[in-house]
Amino acid sequence: MVNGAVLHLDTTTAQLHVALSQAGEILFEQCLPCESHRYHSAMLVPTIQALLASARLSVNDLAALAVNQGPGSFTGIRTGVITARTMAQFLQVPVYQFNTFELLAAQHDRPVAIYLDALRGRAYHARLQIEPSGTYYQQPPTLVQLDAAALPEADTLNVISPTLAEFFADRPIHRISGDWRPQAAMLRLMGQSPAAYRQDWSAVRPLYIQEPSITLKQKSP
Repeated sequence: MVNGAVLHLDTTTAQLHVALSQAGEILFEQCLPCESHRYHSAMLVPTIQALLASARLSVNDLAALAVNQGPGSFTGIRTGVITARTMAQFLQVPVYQFNTFELLAAQHDRPVAIYLDALRGRAYHARLQIEPSGTYYQQPPTLVQLDAAALPEADTLNVISPTLAEFFADRPIHRISGDWRPQAAMLRLMGQSPAAYRQDWSAVRPLYIQEPSITLKQKSP
């Protein structure tokens, strides 16, 4: 368990999740809906400042950061990861890095197949189980086309984005709840196997899986 306050960040979805924990308990948390593609980058720092003020803490009281590296919104992932890296480098504290698959799998005590909507009939997919020593992957994170050949056997628990339900009509599913709290899953994994997820700030990386849908024009030589 981390001795001191931990700042939790998840900017991978249309909801901005920011939380503060201490001694294994969530002290304060905020879940704000995204109002534009720039919302996370505009609101993340003010939300962090507000939570620290509510807890009567300063940024120097933070003993660690925890961040979701993706997959998800490209802009959101970049915002969260860069903020975590910058703060951890400045404060000289560790970062606990997780991906969305690990945070969702932490809710189950069995292997799961996770499918996150990647649009156009595709999904971000991984098969994994959370063990005392960390994450065990049967299938590392990848991008798949949703068809019968890509889906697991019917006795596998499928954790899915609600928008993908039509592809799983004859299979056991667990839909990701709209009020899911990634900070609670982060805290659970930090307490269970901290060494598996603890990183130096320089090792924190985004998990994109696929390239952005837009590319920047290259300058002419």
